[in-house]
Amino acid sequence: MPIYWHKTRVVVQFLFVTTGVLLSGSIAVALFGYVRSSPAHYSSFVLGIVIMSGLLGLRNMLDEHLQDNRARYFHTRCIVAVAGFILAATGAVYIRYNVSRLELLQPFFENIDVVYGLIFTAGILLLTLLHWGVLLTSIIALAIVYFFYGHHIDNVLFTHPHYQTGFVMNYIGLGTTQGFFLLTQLAADSIYFLLIYASVLISIGALQMALELGKVSGKKVAGGAAYPAILGSGIVASVMGQAVSNVVLTGRFTIPMMKKNGYSASMAGAIEAVASTAGQLMPPILGLAGFLIAALLNIPYIKVAGAALLPALLFLTGIFISVSLYARRQQIPKLTDNFDAGSVLRIAPTFVVSFAVVLVMLLMHYSPSIAGMCGIAAALALSMFQGRYRPTAKKIFGALEEGLVLVTLLSLLIIAIGPLGQTMITTNLSGRLGSVLVDILPDAPLLLLVGAMFITLILGMGLPTPVAYVVTALAVVPFLQQLGFPAFQSHFFVFYFAVFSTLTLPIAVGVLAAAKLAGSRFFPTAVNALKLTVPVFLIPFAVIYKPELSMVEDWTWRTPLLFAALVVIQACIAAAIFGPKSMRCAVQIRSWRICGMIYRVLLVLLSVLSFYFIFLRVR
Repeated sequence: MPIYWHKTRVVVQFLFVTTGVLLSGSIAVALFGYVRSSPAHYSSFVLGIVIMSGLLGLRNMLDEHLQDNRARYFHTRCIVAVAGFILAATGAVYIRYNVSRLELLQPFFENIDVVYGLIFTAGILLLTLLHWGVLLTSIIALAIVYFFYGHHIDNVLFTHPHYQTGFVMNYIGLGTTQGFFLLTQLAADSIYFLLIYASVLISIGALQMALELGKVSGKKVAGGAAYPAILGSGIVASVMGQAVSNVVLTGRFTIPMMKKNGYSASMAGAIEAVASTAGQLMPPILGLAGFLIAALLNIPYIKVAGAALLPALLFLTGIFISVSLYARRQQIPKLTDNFDAGSVLRIAPTFVVSFAVVLVMLLMHYSPSIAGMCGIAAALALSMFQGRYRPTAKKIFGALEEGLVLVTLLSLLIIAIGPLGQTMITTNLSGRLGSVLVDILPDAPLLLLVGAMFITLILGMGLPTPVAYVVTALAVVPFLQQLGFPAFQSHFFVFYFAVFSTLTLPIAVGVLAAAKLAGSRFFPTAVNALKLTVPVFLIPFAVIYKPELSMVEDWTWRTPLLFAALVVIQACIAAAIFGPKSMRCAVQIRSWRICGMIYRVLLVLLSVLSFYFIFLRVR
């Protein structure tokens, strides 16, 4: 391999880290009030993310080329990366240095402004294609085309008024509070340092600690090898907030452990995919979509995180029950791997204290980014007292670098989906879609909710959770509100099934990643994931009918009773799925001679009737 490729990679890496450090410093200064949060500040943020996205794309391709100089379409993708970098950076620089004038002119821009806006739009789309794939880029591009030319559609439901080019560009690329800038404040002020905090936790040993804690419970119950995956992936995903990346991160350790201890490859992959998905429902990050819920409803983020707590615990409980019954049916033994108590004793204080710092600051209504910054400081300081588990300087630097990578990718995602949301709002496409759904679906609230569930799962297929949530929320939430359901519970209903879309056929990106790691076929892995999660499909229906299961201020004496009832119903459904053997082993009753099919039907009927009378009969 020619030496210049290695030198180029070093230069690109240096520029990426340097830009990231400068951008982080700029955001920190703004968070503490030394720079006024303004269109100039947020346009600078977008410029920094654009530069880092382009450099990251080049770095990734150079890494691939250095490992295999016959990598497919290397030069073509390099051209896409360079073109996207140049176009997006050119447009972002123009907007940054003309931001005050553009604010005054909007939407009556000069022709040169429109040209640079189109250049910026093309560059963002190319960078999105590079990092997030064809599907998402195509959806965003179609939304932009619809905004420009939707008035030509000869259908009263989908047409919109004829907008002037300057008006459209104001809402797509030139208005510094719309379009690509619509959610920029969320990325800069809320998630930036919280995501870096997640990477720091991984570097100080949080993953190792979580896996060891899982072994403790795994040594006490049948099928115990699954519990490190459930607990470890759940804890790590609760701070990482991304299902697919969490599958890749934790699945390398948990899937081989499960296969070694008796789980089939497809079930091992399914358990890891489901556990990693569960983390997106767990506070504090909620798969990034939690911040979007707060932004769309204009409520404090901590309120969203608090409301997600009980549903997340119900989800994890349901998965524990399903895995336990499957393990008993298959007679999978307890876990026998050695438990490293030292790692837990040394690492747990760092994790718990830094996590508590973040949580307390969120409860005190500090910015999530400020909370994340303080969490980073606490984690790094306490990690110095971890003895032989103390992270090296190289590992800490690597974690900070990975944090910059994570925040770059997710910030680019937030920037890119802005025009998608803006198009649906400004053209009122979301409201009209809600009207269509009301006309098409049957006039029964429960059936309409089931229809909304399927629509959410279909619209979210193959998309990152935040995008799946935005797309479906703008289309489905107005429809749910027309049915009389509260705004927050409607958003949570959609968010829950947007998370589920990473597990459901035919695409199921979370399952696909897990199946590759497990060495299993995709379809059996997806079917096993569905079996594990069927009991927890009831949770969003329960929440939307019983707000006391979500909103903290609505908790009453009935809340623990409803929680317990839903756990029992989940256990009955799981027992019906995994058959009489699983339940017989669980309750140690060996005298049952009932037909398996009748047993399952009776359990399903009992579950449905109980759920109806406890949760659905009275709203």
